[in-house]
Amino acid sequence: MQNWIVIILKKRPDGRKIVLTSSAIELSGFRRNPFFAFVASFPKGFLPLSFCRKYYPPVLKKDVAPSEKGITHYAPYGLRKVEASLIDNGGFDESDVVCVHPYYLDKFVGPKTKVVGISAMESLGLAYVSLTYSNLLRTFGDMSSISLNAIEFQKLCHNKALRTFRPKVIVGGAGAWQLKGTKTRKFLGVDSVMIGEGDKEVPKLFRTAAEGKEIPPVVYTSSPEEDDIPVIKHASIYGNVEISRGCGRHCQFCTPTMQKRRDVPMSKIIAEVEVNVKEGADMITTATEDALLYKCKDKKFMPNEDAVIGLFKKLASYDQIQSIQPAHISLAPVVAVPKLIDELSNILLEKSYYKHNGKPKIAVETGIETGSTRLMEKYMRGKMLPFKPEEWPEIVTQAYGILNDNDWVPLSTLIVGFPEETEEDTIKTLELIDDLKSYTSFFVPLLFVPLDKCILQNERGADLDSLSDLQWEFLSRCWRYNVKIWKDTWFSFESFYRKVLHSSLAKVMFPFIGAAAYLTWFRGRSGAQYYKKFIFEASRI
Repeated sequence: MQNWIVIILKKRPDGRKIVLTSSAIELSGFRRNPFFAFVASFPKGFLPLSFCRKYYPPVLKKDVAPSEKGITHYAPYGLRKVEASLIDNGGFDESDVVCVHPYYLDKFVGPKTKVVGISAMESLGLAYVSLTYSNLLRTFGDMSSISLNAIEFQKLCHNKALRTFRPKVIVGGAGAWQLKGTKTRKFLGVDSVMIGEGDKEVPKLFRTAAEGKEIPPVVYTSSPEEDDIPVIKHASIYGNVEISRGCGRHCQFCTPTMQKRRDVPMSKIIAEVEVNVKEGADMITTATEDALLYKCKDKKFMPNEDAVIGLFKKLASYDQIQSIQPAHISLAPVVAVPKLIDELSNILLEKSYYKHNGKPKIAVETGIETGSTRLMEKYMRGKMLPFKPEEWPEIVTQAYGILNDNDWVPLSTLIVGFPEETEEDTIKTLELIDDLKSYTSFFVPLLFVPLDKCILQNERGADLDSLSDLQWEFLSRCWRYNVKIWKDTWFSFESFYRKVLHSSLAKVMFPFIGAAAYLTWFRGRSGAQYYKKFIFEASRI
């Protein structure tokens, strides 16, 4: 009998015309906890990549044909806006455009693929959080300080399917500015970088690329009109729904604050809520620079109470929505209209996702930045409106009191290393931190970074080697506070771990582990004594 060897070759897919994606980090829901996303700022050498990837698993559509596996169920909000722009205003059919996880690109990128659009919140790890913590936690050598954000973005750009079929690659999003350099774009295989809001320019740029025509390497976009901003077609990660854009306070270190603040009409907000709910979302996050200023028309930033309360009441009226998360607020409106916080608490505590010591809490991001009234006057004159710069420390402490009294927990950024920052400025910030130590909060200390398209973009950023002892004390004190407030909460997620961590053995082992970490990684580095102070504080169970 003749033996036949049959070789079955798997047919390679032709590919979709437009493929949209992001890094594996940005295309994950972090197990439904946005604060787990902090792991993305860790450096390459701090934890094994295989371990970290357990915290950002893909969220894919289920019950689809094998050929469709890899299509995302939830996606970053910016990517959903691009998807909607292409379908509504770009002349593409919905069947032409697909949003997929990077691990499955080879199933959707083929000879018929014309454009791959990538949304990047953080591409090279050069923004505030990534740059600060990838350097603070680096272990051995310069390469170990590359953040996981940057690692996953580079892995995406070097995907074999992109290199094989060479579709046009367009990158946009908050981290796109990091790719302006010609050598960087060439290394990563990026054809065009879109910097700014893309609603108006996305359809034209993608259409030009799909037609095989030349596209500009860098595109600076203009602010869109309301009619240019589409309603998303599919669910976003964390149920993100935009309620406003821009800030208008003109802080010189920040890009969104330089943008004119625009409110999204209620009809569009509700339309996007219903898109999310229809596809199974039970959480809604209000994407905004300040949830307390929705529909605010006052030049001194006094809240429009009726509009804010009306918005959140409407969101809370959906039975399918189990939790509502206001993404960001500023502190001045809290003090200006404290009863607004009280009224919002009555709505949001019923829809709270987070708890602390067994009680529902409303977690919200905000910015303190500094305790120095001199720096506030110099760089952030609009941040404390309707109040004055010299009132800033008192505004912060009053706001913390009001928020905590109403079961809000602020997650506050503070920045060290501003241009022309003096020791006196740092002392004022340390004094403010001490004034806040009796409140429940979470401090995120950051190094100053000159972001693109902000007034301070040409200034020199802060680096660890140039920090003074007082500035190192600032970083260490913030994290010693965080450990003191949150240690029990971090360790309470599993009864087994809680028992282990509070055992007699743990009381001996943790200080030993802390000492080993200090001696192995941090001794001899800049700020070593402050690493030591923090590590031994954190090691006490």
